[in-house]
Amino acid sequence: MKFAQNIVLFLSIFLVIGLVYIAFFNVYQTDDYIFSYSTRKLGILGNIKRFYTFWGGRYFGYTINMLNPLSKDPGNILPKIYPVFLFLTFIGVAALNFKQYFGYSFKEALIKGFLLFFFYAILLVSLPEHFYWITGANIYFLPVILSGFLLYFQGKFQESGKKIWFYLSAVFIAVLMGSNEIVELILLGILVLFYFQNRTKENKILLTIGFTGFLISFLAPGNFNRMQDSSEVFYMKMIKKTGIFVVNSTYIFIKITLLLPLFIKIFEQDLQKIIEKISFKKALIIWSISFLPLLFTGFISNTIARQFETIIFFYLLTFAVVVAFKFKEIKKYWWLTFIIVFLPETTFFPPKYANFNFDFNVNNIIKELLHTDFVEYDKEIENRINTIKNSTQDSIVLDKIKNVPKILYFDEMASVNEEKTYVNDQLQSYFNKKYIRIKSK
Repeated sequence: MKFAQNIVLFLSIFLVIGLVYIAFFNVYQTDDYIFSYSTRKLGILGNIKRFYTFWGGRYFGYTINMLNPLSKDPGNILPKIYPVFLFLTFIGVAALNFKQYFGYSFKEALIKGFLLFFFYAILLVSLPEHFYWITGANIYFLPVILSGFLLYFQGKFQESGKKIWFYLSAVFIAVLMGSNEIVELILLGILVLFYFQNRTKENKILLTIGFTGFLISFLAPGNFNRMQDSSEVFYMKMIKKTGIFVVNSTYIFIKITLLLPLFIKIFEQDLQKIIEKISFKKALIIWSISFLPLLFTGFISNTIARQFETIIFFYLLTFAVVVAFKFKEIKKYWWLTFIIVFLPETTFFPPKYANFNFDFNVNNIIKELLHTDFVEYDKEIENRINTIKNSTQDSIVLDKIKNVPKILYFDEMASVNEEKTYVNDQLQSYFNKKYIRIKSK
């Protein structure tokens, strides 16, 4: 185990250093502009009301995005330091939990935190949107970190019985129930399970808080405004939704199965301690919570994309325990997983369904570090923003960005020969211009 662990630890440290370096060239993008613009126009309370009424019920996720300091950050400082802060916080909160639940020393727990970050990074469907897009990180990455704090608070409360840990847990549940729908469904499933297994007053209060937050989020008028009507007959709708659920579930099962040998090898001592404390039946029940958000995404006809990453991570953690009960010998094939994570992204599917291709991100990160001219990209973005900002014209035609990193989040505007996209709209609104396009060539 030590040999495999040392290799993965080295890779994880390399990965973190590479991701931190890439972060130095990160900039504000797309929705970062519209959140800043709408808050400037409507005020924070007015913007909260607008989003809740017309867009959705993520009362925490949307609110924190409204606080982005884009208009007061001409140097793009936040996009460069915020991802690094989140990387280190993820590793730190993972270390806290390993220390709390498995009794490791601080050094051992920190090593485990780095190892877990490696697996988290390689399973992401869209690493750029998850790590480097400020809006996306607040919606998808930050809630995972906050969930880690919640797990730690619950551990401390169960250990000490001190109310401060219970109050912190209650606050974080209320926050997480307004983050994104996937986290809300997983958390609600866990709260229901824990309450029916241990019907204490505290668990009842936490479940009540969670269910209240869930209703506030899911019953937001904005969610219903965004739902698309379909003229398809009922049985065709259900066949389509069932098919999406099956395809999404199959993709996740295959991806996680490919990672399991290495994951079980690296964390076999931790998994063994969990197995000694819970039954196989309970492990199955906890794993089955993964299917709540999968059923939900099937119902709303969402295929694999950035919102599935929390499901995939939870699926990995819980399914690993189930497999370790019966098939832990697959750990001897860890070397096969190790080879797989270095392979380039598959090209089985066309661009429309590209997220169903298997990509473990390591290959792309290495290519980016070796071949991408980040300095030139940074200059091109800076020149573009300065041109828009300093122009006295209402209509602007810009050069296309030529050096586009694959790991950093970037979505180009429509050209003069195309219909405008949301990217054009957002920049036009923020900079108070009537027309912004890029050259056709």
